[in-house]
Amino acid sequence: MVLYNNACLDVAASHTPDPWVTHSNGKFYMTFTGNDRIPMWDAECLSDLYGQPHRGPVWLTRECGPQSERLWAPELHCLQSRWYIYFAAADRSVGNRSHRTYVLRGPPAGQDPHQGPWELQGPIRGMDQGQWAIDSTVFEIEGTLYLCYSGWPRSRDTGSGWEERDERMQQLFIYRLSDPLTASGKAIMISNPTETWERIGEHGPAINEGPQWLESPSGHWKGLAYSCSASWTKEYKMATLQYLGGDPLHPSSWSKSKAPLIQNRADGLGPYGPGHGCFLHVDGETLALFHATDRDTDGNQNRRCRMQRLRWTPRGPDMGGYVGTATTDVDFFLGGGPSDTWRGGQPQQHGQHVLRSLAHTLKGSRQ
Repeated sequence: MVLYNNACLDVAASHTPDPWVTHSNGKFYMTFTGNDRIPMWDAECLSDLYGQPHRGPVWLTRECGPQSERLWAPELHCLQSRWYIYFAAADRSVGNRSHRTYVLRGPPAGQDPHQGPWELQGPIRGMDQGQWAIDSTVFEIEGTLYLCYSGWPRSRDTGSGWEERDERMQQLFIYRLSDPLTASGKAIMISNPTETWERIGEHGPAINEGPQWLESPSGHWKGLAYSCSASWTKEYKMATLQYLGGDPLHPSSWSKSKAPLIQNRADGLGPYGPGHGCFLHVDGETLALFHATDRDTDGNQNRRCRMQRLRWTPRGPDMGGYVGTATTDVDFFLGGGPSDTWRGGQPQQHGQHVLRSLAHTLKGSRQ
């Protein structure tokens, strides 16, 4: 057993919901929900995203039509030697019910994605356009691309008419992709929000959303982290679906965790509602980046990007179950103290060379 620092570092000083961070060409690139735009920030060091990153949208909503409002959860992916951005958007004349997944095609992989150009390719070809679909993410298993998203239950023909969709429920679905722009076959539902901690009260919304691929450095654990409960409440949290092997399009290939990966602190202190995260492997560490609020009454507002270590145990990913103590101090994040650590899992050695390298990655010009 070793002490493990679970401090929660502020990454952004402003509202940055649904953060997605990736590293390429010596820079960290961050996108997040901008509603009327797809923002992209870049910085050479993670913590410089807090100060003065290169800010600027790479795409704006249309005046009317399917991409005219509520651009949600953009993700920047480098696939088959080219940049792509997957995002959800709605038609302002219809509203939230019109949310579908769209994709932008960007420059070749060796070029700076911030410089573009970015061209709308439309919806994913072959994806069911009759289904509400948000939070799409793309990952690879054994050389094949897959797209996972959050969707309302699909309408079903009962023989005497189409049954009503339950718009208070969001499930996770998966497609196989033949290329970054094209889905093949049918979407398969792999997660249903049946746990009490995935719901808002006994009869409230039941939500699975924000899926993200997560894999241990050794490859002994693979799967998806996802968010559940409601993003507009302090009860937002993250859990996992382990990929057990076999055909990813078979629901039996996935196993849901018995408890959340991260949720509100047991002592009632903030940050609140940790969710919609992504993951980076940096210098021997796995870092979880997610949004959370400063106050338990913030709702959808003030959801700022935070960062916390994720630890690997023989059973899989572990974050102690709870969000850590909030800090803006990079040195505290790197060092921590006995009151802000937890015990568990396998010993993990952090040599001085790793800490120095991680410090350089994190600190930049921020003091």
